[in-house]
Amino acid sequence: MTLPPFLDPIVTAPRWQKALLGAIGVVALIGAAYVFLISPIEERIGALATERASLQRELVDSRRIVADLERFRREIAELEQQIDVAKEKLPTEKDIPPLYRTLSDAAFQSGLGVALFQPRDLKINEYFTEIPIAVNVEGGYHQLGEFFERVAGLPRVVNVVEWKLSGLQKGDAVFVKGDLILATYMYRAVGAPAPAKPGTPGARRAPAR
Repeated sequence: MTLPPFLDPIVTAPRWQKALLGAIGVVALIGAAYVFLISPIEERIGALATERASLQRELVDSRRIVADLERFRREIAELEQQIDVAKEKLPTEKDIPPLYRTLSDAAFQSGLGVALFQPRDLKINEYFTEIPIAVNVEGGYHQLGEFFERVAGLPRVVNVVEWKLSGLQKGDAVFVKGDLILATYMYRAVGAPAPAKPGTPGARRAPAR
């Protein structure tokens, strides 16, 4: 096979020139292979490594979020249990009239004379409504102490928030007159409208013992 004339200088060149040209050709081939083949692959590998690192960070963040979510769920469940317990101790609006009767009966059964039993204006708070009750009682110290014990033992929350005691003498007997402010509470959901003022029962009086 006859070679083209332009290759004659290469064919007739000394061996060392041929070796040099061969080496240059090999280097050129390697460079071309790197530019057109290896470099895009390396760029792709670098992009995949960056994407993998990003996915690993997202995975770590997702696992942390899942762990926090489980913790939040447990905390919410515990709070809901606490709210349920609190609701059991707080009367609903329909429970208020029976609670009034229970308090009035507690004074009566303790031997106190009830001169006044009057619910006052509601005090609206964010999560509960306070219902103050003005109570004026007369009786002995022991009867008053028994009344306080009965109030403290009620399943519903009732606190004695204010009291004023004074002596009262009737003949040879000395009694105690107590001007008390009791307070009970109703649970109130956030954003719920203010409850209507509960009905006021009539005052109940019992003879002092």
